Parts: sequence; C-alpha cells; structure tokens
Amino acid sequence: MFSKLARVVTTHPWKVMGAWLVGIAVVVALSPALGAFTSNNNSSFLPASYQSVRAQAVASRSFPAEAGASGSIAVSRADHRPLTAGDQATVDRLATRLAAAHLPAVSSVSTSPVYLSPDKQVQIVQIAFTGQVGAPATNAAVSELRMQTDRILAGTGLVAGLTGNAAISVDSTAEFSRAQTIIDLATVLIILVLLGFVFRSVVLAVAPIVIIGIAHQAAQALTADIADWSHYQVGPVMAPLLIVVMFGVGTDYFVFLLFRYREQVARGDGAPDALRFAVTRAGEVITSAAATVAAAFAALLVSSLSELRTLAPGLIVGVALMLVTSLTLVPAVLALLGRRAFWPSTPRLPVEGRRTRTQIIARDASRRPALVLAGSVVVLGGLAFGLLGYTTTYNQLAELPASTPSQQAYDTIAAHFPAGVLGPTQLFVVSGRPLDPEAVDAFAHSLSGIDGVGLVAPAQYSADGHDALIQVILKDNPYSPGAIATVTGPLDAAARHSIPGASTLVGGTTSQVVDIRAALAHDLRIVIPLALVIVAVILGLLLRALVAPLYILAGVILTYVATLGSISLIFLHGAGYDGLDFVLPVVVYIFVMAVGTDYNILMAARLREEFAAGRPPRQAARNTILHGSPAVFAAALILAGTFASLIATGIQLLEEIGLAVAIGVLLAANLLATRIIPTIAALRGYHFWWPNHLQRMTTDGTGDGPLGDGPAAATDEATPPPDGDPAGRSIQPDGDPAER
Repeated sequence: MFSKLARVVTTHPWKVMGAWLVGIAVVVALSPALGAFTSNNNSSFLPASYQSVRAQAVASRSFPAEAGASGSIAVSRADHRPLTAGDQATVDRLATRLAAAHLPAVSSVSTSPVYLSPDKQVQIVQIAFTGQVGAPATNAAVSELRMQTDRILAGTGLVAGLTGNAAISVDSTAEFSRAQTIIDLATVLIILVLLGFVFRSVVLAVAPIVIIGIAHQAAQALTADIADWSHYQVGPVMAPLLIVVMFGVGTDYFVFLLFRYREQVARGDGAPDALRFAVTRAGEVITSAAATVAAAFAALLVSSLSELRTLAPGLIVGVALMLVTSLTLVPAVLALLGRRAFWPSTPRLPVEGRRTRTQIIARDASRRPALVLAGSVVVLGGLAFGLLGYTTTYNQLAELPASTPSQQAYDTIAAHFPAGVLGPTQLFVVSGRPLDPEAVDAFAHSLSGIDGVGLVAPAQYSADGHDALIQVILKDNPYSPGAIATVTGPLDAAARHSIPGASTLVGGTTSQVVDIRAALAHDLRIVIPLALVIVAVILGLLLRALVAPLYILAGVILTYVATLGSISLIFLHGAGYDGLDFVLPVVVYIFVMAVGTDYNILMAARLREEFAAGRPPRQAARNTILHGSPAVFAAALILAGTFASLIATGIQLLEEIGLAVAIGVLLAANLLATRIIPTIAALRGYHFWWPNHLQRMTTDGTGDGPLGDGPAAATDEATPPPDGDPAGRSIQPDGDPAER
C-alpha cells in the first residue's frame, strides 16, 4: 500500500499539491472561528449528574438573580490609607451611577457598609450579571464596567479593580490569546533553528513550517466545525495545544521520513527511488505512530470532564491531518525539490569508527546491554521518587500571571476580607411544598457553628416558597484543601440532614472544585487504562508480537511516573508552587503515552527489520541504535523544544504541561527508545518477538546458534547495510531488485 502511494505521489507532485491547497482553502473559507466555541466556565464542563451542576439548575429555576455570573469591584485609596467618609460616599455614587447606566447583561449593582473591610481600606461593589460566565454579552459587560468605573473614579484618589468569575473568564481568554501568539512565534523559531542544525539545510528548515502551518489552519477550521455540529464548547487550552501538537508530531513525522530518505540518498540511490523507498519504509512507522497518538487522544472521549473530553476531536483531527500530510504533501514537495532539498549540505553515511554519541551508545548497548538497561531504569526510578509530596491545585485564577487585572483585584479583596468572600458556597433547600421559615432559619443558624464557616447570610426564598437559598462564606480560600474539606465533610453532612421532607444541594465555587476532583479521579481510573490497552493493541499489530509491546508499555509507564516526579521536583520543591494543576496527570499521561510511543515504534520497527534480515540480537540492537537513534534524538529535541515554548506564556497550567511533556519526550527518546528497548531486545533475543517466528531467521532456536549472540557479534564494528541483501544491494519496496 505504501509503495503504491509513494509511486503515485512522487509521480504526480503538482496534482497532489494542487488538491491540498484547494481543499484547505474551501475548508477554511466555509468554517467558523474556533474562538467562537471556547469557554472558561468550569460548571459547563461537568456532567449534569454532579451536585454542583444540579444546584446551578435550581438557581436558574428559582433564583435567577443568583444564577448568572458575578463580579466584585474592589475600591481602595491609591495611597493605601483607610477610606474616609467622603471616599465611602464616592463608592456609593459609583454603585448608583453604574446601576443607573443600565448596562446590557448587568442585572444589579450594589454596595453597603457591610461590604467595607474591617480595616476600612477596601469597599466592595457587588455586580450580578444576567448571563453565564463566558457568554458574549457578559464578556462585553465586563469591559464596559471596567471602562465606566475608571471614568467615574478619575481624579478622586480612588482606584478600583473588577474580579469575580465573569472578569476572570475575560482575563483568562485574553491571556490564552496572548499565549497563543507567543507559542506561534516560539514554535516557528525553535523548529527553524533545530531543523537547520539537524539537516544543515535552509530548505528543510523552512518547508515543514509552511506545510504544517497550512495544515494547522485546516485543523482549526475542522475543529470549529465539529464543535458547531456537536453543540459543545472547548476549553481555552485547546488552541495552544493544537499548535504544539501539530507542529510537534508533524515535525517528528517529517524527521522520520527525512532521515530514511537522506540515508538512501547517501547510499547512492537516485532521489526519486530514495524517496519512494523512504515513504514505503517510513510510511508504516508514521502511520502506526499517528494511529497510536490519535488512539491515545481518543481515550479522552470517555472522560467525565468535558474540558478533557472536548480536547479529543480537535487533537485527533490535527494528528490525522499530519499523517496524511506526511504521506502525501511532504513527499510531493520533496519530489519536486529532489536533491536540492538538502542544499547546501550533502547527505553522507555515518563514518565508522568515529566516537560520536550515537556510536558510543550503540557500542555500549551491544557489549554491555544488561548494564545499560539497569542504569537507564535506575535513572527513571530515581526521578519517580520526586512524586513524594505531590499535591494538586484547583485554583485556576492563581495560575494566571500576577499582573492580570482580575488577579490583582482578587488579591486586594483577599488581603482585607475573609478568604472565601469571592467564592461563596450556596446551599439550596428544595421541597415539594412551602418551606417552614423557622426550620430553614434553624438550619442556617446551625451552619454558622461549623468549623471552617466564617459567615452565614439570611435565607432567601423562591417566589413560591418551595426553595430557599443560604449563602455561606468559608474561612478558607474556596479553592484550598481546607475549603474542600469543609464542603465534603461537615457541610455536606449538615446538608444531608437539613430539614425533614426537603433535600439540600451544595453549590458554588468550592462545590464545583469538589465535583471536578471526583470527575478527575474517575478519569484516572478509566482513561489511563483505556489508553494503555489501545496503544498495546496498535503496537501488537505493528510488531506482530505480544511480548515486545508489553516491554514497551512497561517502559512508557515508568517514563510517565518519572516525568511527574521530575516536574514535582521542579515546580513544588524547586519553584515553591502550592500544587500542580488538577488536569496535569491525565494530560501528561496522554501525551507521554502517545507521543513518547512514536519513538519506540520507530526503534522497534527498525529492530524488527534487523532481526528479519538475519542479524544476531546484539548486532540488531547496535544497528538499530546507529541508524534509528539519530532520527529519534532529532525528533525528540524538536518536539521537546516545541512544547517548551509553553513555558514562555506565563500561564501556570501551560508552563506545567510544556515542561512536563518536554521532559517526558526527552526521557522517552534518550532512555526508553534508544537504550531500554534495544537492550531488552539484545538480552531476550527472539523471545522479544514471541509469538512471531523471527527466531527461525535469526537463530537455530536457542538464541545461540550460528547467527547467535556471541562475542564476535557483540564487538564487531562493521555495519551491514540494513536494507540490503548479503551483497549489499538495496531491496526494492515492491520486491523487484532489478528495477533499481
């Protein structure tokens, strides 16, 4: 199949390029923008069965004024002194004028002496919106409120900042948009520099940027189409991840193909024949690698968190486009360029006897495989110990840069009010008949005695008197472990035994965090094993073996644990972060499992070639490292650099994902793919491929026969042509040696 595809693409390159350009132009022109389907509303990412979502439904039905987004304007003196009576009067006028402006999507604006901090340095103006977090009208109202507030307070000596879930959503969207610009520039620069360094070619440094950039536009358009047709929203991390995934894996596949193409050109083949051979041999590896990545992303479809679940379609589309691009558009461009693609360098085979890094690794792995294997496992195991003390954070506001307006306003309020004031917990008492106010008041009074509760507001009632709302201000930050413990412990217990004949639902910020934590625990139990099984099946089909995939997957799991240990050491123990983002374990697992397995596929496929060609196990491992590891090292360096661009965004979640995936990729390439897997194959011999019958071609059945793994094989520095017959002639992809 790949041989026929290679022949068609290299014979008709202009037609292939024309079809690509027309198709992408049509898709981009007819599709909406991805930003129209992006949301920061955490509650919208939870299934309807969770308590916080059911509580939100009661709020929408019975307390519409409390169901929309919220905001708080923190007003203080510019000189940080206590507010005078005149200053407080100015704050009252601010609330009055904002309310009188009747801003669209703003239902109420209010303040009172209750909202003055105990030290009198900050007064809050409360804002209620008619729409939900992330709605276009709500976002527009946030901008208008900020502009009007600055205008009203101009020249008064007072300063103000708007925070709350609506403002946080607006600022988060702006920060992710800014981050995407940084990622675009950093990714392009990193790939240009690294590809230019690896291939010493101007053309091969620029070509993938242009090709992948075109495919990325199509992927964004198709992702928006899917979101539109399926009526769902994606999280703000979708767009940045799509960039690094497409440019990362796309460059990987480009490198896989280019190294095989360059090797064949260096052996003396003509450019057309070398390209067809490269597409034929690399095609199976690239297809298997892309299938593994896409399948691992598909495991996210069973996630109970739609923030994770909605990542899957876009990332799958991106990987699928890179697969098709790598097998069609890239070869078409290379066919037109011919040997000029390598200008100004000239392809050459590695010089035998040179003590390069690859030569040293190959020599050590073939002579002392057990020692190399043990050393690699010890390194990964040592990094895994960094998981001791691993903690999680759910405070996505704190993950934004400190200069973010809503973060600054939040810090101002948190410094002068109880920590839970900006994320109240809401208890909804629901009954099929009118509630007894005395029973509700008694229940509310009992809540004030709970450890961790700072303030309980008087109950509000629905129009029919069947439902009641009790606002509770916690003593702890609503995202903190203390607040979570209060909600899941005594507050939840009180809600379960509130009023006879009524049920009580706990909603609000901390309740959402509790439900997100529960959903994530579910995903860790389901998504991770499912991804493991899917990848195992694909590896088994590719390698025609059962044992080899098990070794690879065991190595991937160890690499994943070592990756989490590494970032725990860096961010928690080194940088002093309070915790790592709650989605990190799942996201990093999927990326390390998916992308890291690419390199194992490349090396295992090359190992299989060597075994099938009759090489003894240690010689097969040596040849695989010599000819396969340069591509792996180059691809991993580029992919790690691409993800590392996320560190420059200043957004904690993206920093953590970027560094974690970069470390995971480098560990997978430098330890797992190029050391652990080849040395296991060298030690296990034909047993590595069970139940495949490769041993019939490589040994006499004992692993120690005429072609066995003896001392000569272990120390022999000769490198037979891996793709030729014993005489060194290249073998045609279609099996016809005479044609070449």
